[in-house]
Amino acid sequence: MFGKGLLTGMLITLKRFFGRPNTVQYPDEKLPMTARFRGGALTLDINRCIACGLCAMACPNQAIGLATTVDESKKKSLTSYIHHTGLCLYCNLCLEACPAKALTWDQNYEAACYLRQNLDVDCLAVARRRLALPTAAESVLAEGRIVSG
Repeated sequence: MFGKGLLTGMLITLKRFFGRPNTVQYPDEKLPMTARFRGGALTLDINRCIACGLCAMACPNQAIGLATTVDESKKKSLTSYIHHTGLCLYCNLCLEACPAKALTWDQNYEAACYLRQNLDVDCLAVARRRLALPTAAESVLAEGRIVSG
């Protein structure tokens, strides 16, 4: 039949025109991220972390900097844990290397900033604030940005 392709195309167009929209209005509506999303900020669980340093050793770009101390009972503890998100490949090797499963990605995909120094995140300070204020988790991420000199 002559024009069958044209009629098929018009039928598809009419179905899409009167159907449910496929897009969302981004600043007003936000889609939830899947559980397998790799990105956002690195979230540290300080109650599970054993300060072994395997996450920093597994990182190919050395995007994780941590410092530890050993107390009198010969137990290691973290003194600083800096995640350089500007260097991070989001390859997930740090999460796979962690034997205590103390690292996760959060579901925040809005990580834009104007200054490069704001890409360095003090994960230990963010984790301590999160334990103190569990209801204000969104504001804690914004406050956890540090400026490295």
